[in-house]
Amino acid sequence: MGALKFIVWTACAVGLGIFLATGEVDGRTPMEHMERAWKRTVKPSAVDRVKDGLEDAYEDAKDAVSRTTDAPPRERISAEDRAAVNRIIAQKK
Repeated sequence: MGALKFIVWTACAVGLGIFLATGEVDGRTPMEHMERAWKRTVKPSAVDRVKDGLEDAYEDAKDAVSRTTDAPPRERISAEDRAAVNRIIAQKK
């Protein structure tokens, strides 16, 4: 029984390997898709890094420009910090 399991699993592994190397998915083999994904995420080329940086800068600029001017700027100071600053200013007067 053990030898039969080994043969079946080996055949499945070989079949999967053959499919990954020769099968076509969207015009490329699955191995080529994995290689492209690996190059983009793990070790992107200098061109890809620059392109990603430019896309991020473009999105940030687009968000900044599309924001309406009626909206007040975001507060980055908490209410407690604001109260402490107001107390210090009041003491100096």
